[in-house]
Order: sequence, then structure tokens, then C-alpha cells
Amino acid sequence: MKRLLSLLLLAPLLTACNDDMTEVQQFVAAVKQTEGIAIEPMPEPLPFKHFEYSASFLRSPFVGPQQELTLDIISQSRDCLQPDINRNKSLLEAYALDSLSMRGSIGFDGELWALIQTNDGDVYKVGTGHYIGLFHGQITQVSEQQIEIIEIVPDGSGCWVERNNSLALNVEE
Repeated sequence: MKRLLSLLLLAPLLTACNDDMTEVQQFVAAVKQTEGIAIEPMPEPLPFKHFEYSASFLRSPFVGPQQELTLDIISQSRDCLQPDINRNKSLLEAYALDSLSMRGSIGFDGELWALIQTNDGDVYKVGTGHYIGLFHGQITQVSEQQIEIIEIVPDGSGCWVERNNSLALNVEE
């Protein structure tokens, strides 16, 4: 009984499959009769211009540059104030003083340390003699309210001059 019922249900589906291709053939004929769109021809390529790369007179990128004789080098050899460029820089020398803030101070055995916060949110402990800021600033005095800094700034002629600066306690959040 189930077989008969399934055959009766499949019979209409099988009758739908026939070899009548007339509709498809009519569509293909209609498409072939329509006129196609004209395609523009490709533009002619520009003539190739040969370029000879010769960098033999330039410095090799794999060799370090040589120090040239400039006014800066001549002025550095003069007897004037110069920062110690061979000194290892501290982490706080990567920040400008206006991006640092003093958040407090701590002390032990008569020595006072300042707590400095960067604009990244990191807090560092610094004391007298530590370096801070972009201009080779050295901390000369730490108090509970501020730190005193002597910076060495360029004067424009190849020498450097000392400049006093300070960083005051900032308690705002």
C-alpha cells in the first residue's frame, strides 16, 4: 500500500520532465537577434622609456653615515656646555615635563623621593640626581611640594645653556 501511494505521488513529478526545449530555443534566438554593445578598443600603450639607475655616487644604505664637517660639529669641539650623550637615558627622559606630574613624595632615613606619574598612567620614584624630561633635566632638589630641575637646552649656536625648571605637586585626579 505504501509503495502504491509513493508511486502515485511521484507520477506528477515525473510527467513534468519532458524534452520540450522550445522556450529555451526561443530565448536563445531572441538574444542572438539583439545588437550587442560596442566596446571601445584599448588605448595604445605609451612607449617605454628606459631609465638607468646608477647610485654609485650615493652612500650605500648598508654602511653607516660618516660625520661631515658642519658648523654643529665645529661648535661641539668648542669649550662650552655640552650634555653627556654617552649616558644611558632613564625612562622619564622620553617624556616632556608638561606630560609629567608629581603625585606625592615618600621618605626614608632622611632621604625624600618624589612620585612622578606619566600621561600613560605609570608612576615612577625619583630622587636627587635622577634625570627627567626631554632636555637632559637633572633633579637637584626634592621637597614635599615640588622638585627642582636643571635642564640643559640648546642655544642655537651649538652650545647648551642651563635652565631652571620645577615640577609642582599635583593632587587632582
